[in-house]
Amino acid sequence: MERSIQISLAAFLLFSVLENVIGTIVGPSLIFYIVSVGGSNEDYGLTTSSVCLGMTLMMFYFGKWVDSNGNKYQAPLRFAFILGIIGSIIYFVASILPTGFWGVNAILVGRFVQGMGTAGKTLTKSWIATAIPFDQQKTVFAVLSMIGIVGQAIGPLMNVLVAEIDMEIPITSSYSISLNPYNSVGLLVAFNEVLIWVIIALFLQDPPPKKEKSLSSATGEDEPATEAGMYDILNAMMHFDIFFPLIQRFVTIANFVLYGVAISPVAANMLNWSPVEISKLSAVQSVFTFVGVITTLVLSIIKTSDFVMIFIGNGIFMIAGLMTYFDWRADTATAISFSIPLIVITCVYPFTGPANQSSFNKAVFSRPEIAGSIGVLQSIYTQAATIAGIVAPPFVTSYVLRDPKDISLSSPYALSPWALYVPISSFLLILGLLYEEFVLGKNELGLLPDKTKEAAEDEAGPDETSKLVADKKRKSTRRSVVEIDQVFSRKYEVDRRMSSEISINGIGIVNPFETANDAELMKKLSHDKREWEHLLALDEEMDDMEMEE
Repeated sequence: MERSIQISLAAFLLFSVLENVIGTIVGPSLIFYIVSVGGSNEDYGLTTSSVCLGMTLMMFYFGKWVDSNGNKYQAPLRFAFILGIIGSIIYFVASILPTGFWGVNAILVGRFVQGMGTAGKTLTKSWIATAIPFDQQKTVFAVLSMIGIVGQAIGPLMNVLVAEIDMEIPITSSYSISLNPYNSVGLLVAFNEVLIWVIIALFLQDPPPKKEKSLSSATGEDEPATEAGMYDILNAMMHFDIFFPLIQRFVTIANFVLYGVAISPVAANMLNWSPVEISKLSAVQSVFTFVGVITTLVLSIIKTSDFVMIFIGNGIFMIAGLMTYFDWRADTATAISFSIPLIVITCVYPFTGPANQSSFNKAVFSRPEIAGSIGVLQSIYTQAATIAGIVAPPFVTSYVLRDPKDISLSSPYALSPWALYVPISSFLLILGLLYEEFVLGKNELGLLPDKTKEAAEDEAGPDETSKLVADKKRKSTRRSVVEIDQVFSRKYEVDRRMSSEISINGIGIVNPFETANDAELMKKLSHDKREWEHLLALDEEMDDMEMEE
């Protein structure tokens, strides 16, 4: 690996640590800040949702920017950091505006702009996808994820320091600005953005230009003409084995939102916790996240099926959801009864996330008729989580969180019965999983395309224009160049890595490891890609020889 690439990766390691440390400061304090400027739980939900909305709106823009400028990253990342700084300053300024409408909406706008900047930071995944050899990418993503967990673990130390902030900044002889543990977070985030910007500007090198061109262009194939149409995509999504993982993805994120959003207000009302105690619990959660990731890695190594992994994850969610509703009550509240459900659910995503992605991939790759839209379907899968991140926070704060004034000895529950959507939805997912496994059977869930269908298509005519390549392809089961070009594209890899993580209010859960099935699929695709490149090289040599004759 080139020295410039190693230095760039070191910069990303610092980036990951700093981002996760600052996330453990922003998340726990957000509800306290909103209340301090006259906001409500509903405002808190909308503000949480606005981050995801801002990120969604800008993701496509940043991706297009990189694609159109020759895979250069400094300018897009610079703009992302500028957005982050502007959003952080607006977040801070909310404290000096009139309380109520102006203060609350300034926080909302600030977080929205920060979300727009966060979209640009996902370009780190794009950089890795284009600069690091494919067989090394999994290791790089795994190291970055583990370093991120370390950042979440040390974040509470910063919160202890932030909690001590209480000072006046004189502006004029008669006016000063109060700096407290809540509004100072905006300045800390702005400083963090500047610090990361400097690190990236000094040490990040753009990926070396790719020497090879896409397989589709090398074969002279008109790639857009091979893409599945909208009808084909919608028809594919009507198949249960494609539709169900999308629902699983949406519901999983919506369930996690309950905990990401509710933890701070419930802890404050039931236990009188401050952001410091909440961030300490987040540090404990990060330890159990690591345990969950390692556990699922071991299960994947011994080739535990996707069905078993998703079943376990949904089962854990169902139990944790019941515990949350019945144990989060004001009359018997303790730190242990409050923390146990939160610790339990941190182990869920490492089980359900990669296994559900694997199940989705198997269903998509088993249908040759949608080979031209694999990237589109992966993007839809990623957006299922985005939609949940936008709609779930307002639902939780409006219908699930109870007003402290309504909590009494006769009605001590911190959450309304709407909180039971977590165990109920998890139970329904288990039923769907059982239906998929035992009623539909393995024919719907095959990893590879139907061999008879593929053989019929090969007899009908070749996909590629090169005579040598076409002749070779008829005798093999290798994937088409359209599929391979999409799977090894920058956008597909970014979407795939985005689907391996969850982040609510700055605190994330990541599992960078693939299941055994997904690893085998990517190994097969990588092998096919090398075969196509070899065949195309031979084809070019034959053409050169014919020209010389």
